Amino acid sequence: MSSTSKGDRLEDAFHQYLVDQQDRGELVFGAYPPGNCRIHRKKSYYCREREADVEFDIVLELYRTGRDTPHLYVIFECKNHDANISEVHVNDFSSKIGRIFSHAVKGILVVTSRLQSGAEKVARNARMGIVKFDELGLEIIADRRGSCVEHGFVRSQIFRSDDATKSLKFSAYHDGKYFSSIHELITNLDPELPDHARHNNEGSSLSVPFLSLGEIKASAAKVLELTDYKTGAVDLSTICRRLSIDLQFVDHAKFDTDGVAVLGSANFGRKTIQINTHTRETRERFTIGHEIGHFCLEHERYLRSETIIERDLFITREKTDSFNYERLEYQANAFSAELILPDDTFLWKTAHFRRDLDMRDRGHGYIFVDDQPCNYQPYEELLSLLSTYFAVSKKAIEVKFKKEKLLTDHRRRVDASPTSGLVSDLISSRRL
Repeated sequence: MSSTSKGDRLEDAFHQYLVDQQDRGELVFGAYPPGNCRIHRKKSYYCREREADVEFDIVLELYRTGRDTPHLYVIFECKNHDANISEVHVNDFSSKIGRIFSHAVKGILVVTSRLQSGAEKVARNARMGIVKFDELGLEIIADRRGSCVEHGFVRSQIFRSDDATKSLKFSAYHDGKYFSSIHELITNLDPELPDHARHNNEGSSLSVPFLSLGEIKASAAKVLELTDYKTGAVDLSTICRRLSIDLQFVDHAKFDTDGVAVLGSANFGRKTIQINTHTRETRERFTIGHEIGHFCLEHERYLRSETIIERDLFITREKTDSFNYERLEYQANAFSAELILPDDTFLWKTAHFRRDLDMRDRGHGYIFVDDQPCNYQPYEELLSLLSTYFAVSKKAIEVKFKKEKLLTDHRRRVDASPTSGLVSDLISSRRL
């Protein structure tokens, strides 16, 4: 794909994002009514130095009520580059704006990758705004109470970082501040905005509430009742239908702006779950359960849409410095684990298969395994039977054994630790 085509694609996507915000009545909410905002694509302005018009990718003109001329111009320049953005692009855009507008203008560079260190310094010194936009990213709901996404997480989206993070649909930087919504950014750009309007959009971050494992178990059990579940693999498609969720499957891979594979996504307004191509059925089922969890745990209070990448499946506990979105992902993971391995049925089938395999408690525990073939082989067969029965991975079964304190493991060389499995200790009783 040519650089021009890539640039046009980013312009199309970001322009539509702004238009959708305006259509929903959300653009610059609390500061400017959507009717006072005009969004232009490929608009030109006269440049005296060149004695000709100069075209800009996207322009947002903000009007005060009753005025015919804009009160503020916000100019967006889109750069859809695979590599990190260099300082040359920041300098060129800043100079381009300076030749045409003398005041009442703010320049915003829209990028799909992060900024190099030199570009970061130029942007800061020139008070240039930066927006990182990803069509497939996580989209949070930010209102007058503030955002549920912390500034530290937004910063990691825009500037270079050693730690890979989940992609946010919209993230912005201007004059030392970070924003996770367009209206937060725009209200910050206007120095003449009344204090009460600015305060409404600069509230402290919302905190995602703690949910105990018992509460998550109860929520999963309630969902299972919708299908009158008794035995076997949980029918996730039926659960989606009963919840009026449109479950869709895509037969090709999708990637975010950082090149990370997107396993699936959920749109809460449309009540849809989209699952992208998977290499393993067990991971696909866990992904579906994860997205169902977002719906059932009412995460639409914080998210408009969300994506799941493989890294999200490894969020097995919450650390003190975890971001809010990680708490949401933990809760969805825990829900999925409880949904696809219901306690009562799991314990019943374990006992059933254990009897069939003549596995007895000989003083070493309910399920005992060591390196002796007489113990190791029936244990592996038990894992296989349960994995097939519930359509989940063997690792998930083994983690469930340990969580329920059913397993005594004396193997000298155990396979990869439980925390490396897809569900790791998502079904453990640890606190969030």
